[in-house]
Amino acid sequence: MDGMIMENLFQDLSDSLKNKVVNSWKQMGETEKTHFINQVSLALSIWGSDTMGKKIVVEVIKKMMENGSSNLSDFGLYIQETMAMKAGSHVEKMKRALNIIDNYRMKNALPSEPHKDFGI
Repeated sequence: MDGMIMENLFQDLSDSLKNKVVNSWKQMGETEKTHFINQVSLALSIWGSDTMGKKIVVEVIKKMMENGSSNLSDFGLYIQETMAMKAGSHVEKMKRALNIIDNYRMKNALPSEPHKDFGI
């Protein structure tokens, strides 16, 4: 059932964005995958693991892929940009998650700039 909910949340993404997500995952090392999973887990612990929390995760991933990020471990860098599109109580939860994930990223010496492939 839970997988079906996530599948439904990704249905609004274009096929090209879905492909970017899959390719990004395939190219990541195990450590980067762990950082992505940890950041999403921290976010969901604050936003809630219900449909709304998961929808915000998908929105952040969409923003990453549209901006050209080539690594899902950049997740925490895109919360603030996604937060600018939100209103109400979700903004406060997103701010809280942003602070916690920023601390996580600093503690683990993750970059403060997104990984981007400029196709050079």
